[in-house]
Amino acid sequence: MATMLDVSRKAGVSKSTVSRVLNGTAKISEATRLAVFKAIEELNYRPNVLAQSLSKQETNTIGLVIPRGSNTSQYLALLIEISQELADQAGKFLMITQVSDEVDGGVKSIRSLVDRRCDAVLYYNNSFFDHYNDGDALSDLIDELPVPLVVMNCYLPRHPDHCVWFDHAQGGRLAVDYLLSQGHKRIAYIAGPLSQRTAQLRLQGYQEALLSSGIAVDPILITEGDRLYSGGYSACHQLLHRTRDFTAICCFNDSTAVGALKALQEKKVSVPDDVSLFGFDNDAVLDYLTPSISSVVLPAHNFVTYAMRLLLAHLNQTELPEFDAKLFVGELVLRTSSKPL
Repeated sequence: MATMLDVSRKAGVSKSTVSRVLNGTAKISEATRLAVFKAIEELNYRPNVLAQSLSKQETNTIGLVIPRGSNTSQYLALLIEISQELADQAGKFLMITQVSDEVDGGVKSIRSLVDRRCDAVLYYNNSFFDHYNDGDALSDLIDELPVPLVVMNCYLPRHPDHCVWFDHAQGGRLAVDYLLSQGHKRIAYIAGPLSQRTAQLRLQGYQEALLSSGIAVDPILITEGDRLYSGGYSACHQLLHRTRDFTAICCFNDSTAVGALKALQEKKVSVPDDVSLFGFDNDAVLDYLTPSISSVVLPAHNFVTYAMRLLLAHLNQTELPEFDAKLFVGELVLRTSSKPL
């Protein structure tokens, strides 16, 4: 394996000159620079990235903190994929970790990545602890950390230029408003775990849509799942055990909706002839079910692209990208699981 000394001998320059060419730390003539890179190519020399990182006090690594159970969410899988693509384009290595199962797990996960010398951290906030004010904790962390932190899925009033968020309540309203416009009035809801802020906001959107149409929220029509297929299946069975006096079901996410579909079919409840069904997140699998399931889609690509641009701007100390809230609202994707009354 070729060394920096081999490169220096082949290029006819000193070892320190090769180092300066690689690090871009001094003025080097174009002829010398070309000679060094030609020698590197011919010798197939690979610089010691770790050593370079230590000398420059940076690692070209971005940390990404994601919620537990991300492998069950098409949306979060897409978030990871887009983050990886954008990090590659920026010449950065992406280091991913999941939030630890503790009240302040997000903060601890962020600190863990900083301790591993990440130059900046993206954190997708999906708090499972409604009694823990992680917004204040994250704002304190932004003030304290030696590297930039950008928080996704959470608004931070003290640091609006370090966060980007979806209007989950607006997304929760979309399907309900549509069903109301189609003549449905008895609309059930299968929530995600209500210790989770996102689940609370989507349920809030469901409730707001009903109330704005003059329809009282009926607790009998609301059940709670666990974000998974099994949770939607069990919650739908609970709902059917309570009452069948509803014409539509809106679900916290697509996995919940898929589980609910199975429960409805087992009880011989036809979708959409007896009950219309909506998911949330627009998982690709929804097109391949019978019936295919209508859903709400969030603009993940716009969201993650903005978050990464914001993080890189903080990291490189360049102008911050302009925020446009209109880019981060949900849209309906209609399929065959819903129909007018």
